[in-house]
Amino acid sequence: MKNYFLRNCTFATILLASTLTLTSCGDDEEENKPGTEFPDEPVKPNEPGEQEALTPYVQKQRMEEIAKEAMNMAPASDFKAYSELANFVNDVYGNDYDWSNVDDWAKQCWNDVKKATGNKKTETGVDYWGWSTCYNIYTEYKSLLLASNFTGHFNAGRKKWTKDNGRFNDLQFTFSGQNGEECVLKLETSGKVTKVNVGSWDEWKDYEDRENASFNYYDRINCTIGVPENIVLTLTQGGKQLVKTTVNVALSNLDGMTFDIAKGNVSVTANVELDNGYTFSSSQVNYAGNSKLSVASASVKKGGKVLVTVSMAGDVSGLPSCNVDAFSKDNFSFDDYNTDNTTMKNAFVKVDVLGKLQVQGVISDVRQYSDALDMAAKQRENETAFKSFVKKANKLADINLFYDNTSTKQASVVLDSFLDYEYDGEQEWKYEPVIVFYDGSSNSAFGTFFNERDFRSVIRMYERLLEDYEDLIK
Repeated sequence: MKNYFLRNCTFATILLASTLTLTSCGDDEEENKPGTEFPDEPVKPNEPGEQEALTPYVQKQRMEEIAKEAMNMAPASDFKAYSELANFVNDVYGNDYDWSNVDDWAKQCWNDVKKATGNKKTETGVDYWGWSTCYNIYTEYKSLLLASNFTGHFNAGRKKWTKDNGRFNDLQFTFSGQNGEECVLKLETSGKVTKVNVGSWDEWKDYEDRENASFNYYDRINCTIGVPENIVLTLTQGGKQLVKTTVNVALSNLDGMTFDIAKGNVSVTANVELDNGYTFSSSQVNYAGNSKLSVASASVKKGGKVLVTVSMAGDVSGLPSCNVDAFSKDNFSFDDYNTDNTTMKNAFVKVDVLGKLQVQGVISDVRQYSDALDMAAKQRENETAFKSFVKKANKLADINLFYDNTSTKQASVVLDSFLDYEYDGEQEWKYEPVIVFYDGSSNSAFGTFFNERDFRSVIRMYERLLEDYEDLIK
């Protein structure tokens, strides 16, 4: 095991937990509104009447107001404290800090779970230069990785980590923050443990050169991991909880310890709570082999108010039988599996901003949609064929814009064909998303509708906000 393994994983966790502010969360306490009772089902759009239809000008104003409100609610200054701690941790406990005790502990934990099977395997080849026979000799092991195998308490001294004596049921790192206060990063697991075989990998151990032959010695480790039902990661500073991340995982429909992507089921919920009032969660991320993929609700909330919510779902079919342990093979390629019929039907994504603006897209068949656009790209020099494939893609997609969680669509998004290049009788075509309004006459390309003149203040505000966030992580 490489020396930087645990070091990078551990403090990357701190940085990740402190900067998860750009991900999403859920809100179970929100009052149900039309279209949100079943967030993994698309809203059936209704055409607006003449009195309901909003003009392009009015919609530009609404989009600008909503965008500004959303950005004002999540300034970079909200995360300054997390950035300061993360930067301090990186500076003090980074590459110049002595991690040898942690490295030794991690290596010992790894070796303790390796169990020799008594089998050896020899593979014959030719050496790098092609001059002599090369023998690769593999000693086979089995390894079961459980969270209970990697527990212990570590304390940061002036120059190095020290490990506490005794047995513990969690993994904990105690260190000093930028103001000298005690900080504790703790990882705990509980509940049912599901064992899943994730494949084999090789660790090079030794090399021997003999006359007309060379020998490489490896440990070949077949690895199984125990996936805990509940995972809790907390970070405290001066006794105050800064971050709490809770993840719940349920695996089912396994064949023993084998997870087949065409049959296995996974359900995950995740929740990240920050002490500055932000909460990030994903409610019921479900994967069910050749059946369903859905995210019931993923959103970000500040002080009890939902800023952004994302829902998605789709009916998966045609996935070939493939165990997850196959992904660990050096020569793994999906080309070795029959994916000709793999697709997702009735795929939809819905994004809600502040409960005021909703964008929903539904694609009836993702594979056919993708194939149509691929064919359009290949026929970009043939105007008739190009437009035909773009038209086919549009028939497979239904993307609409709504306001205030109503089912009345105020605009649709389609792909339109544009002449991209013309010279000496030759042409090339391209497609771009276009906004179509209620009257059908205001068909506006994105670049035209969201131009810098009409959205100047929003664009400038976004650029400043992005710069502020970039400054936090420099």
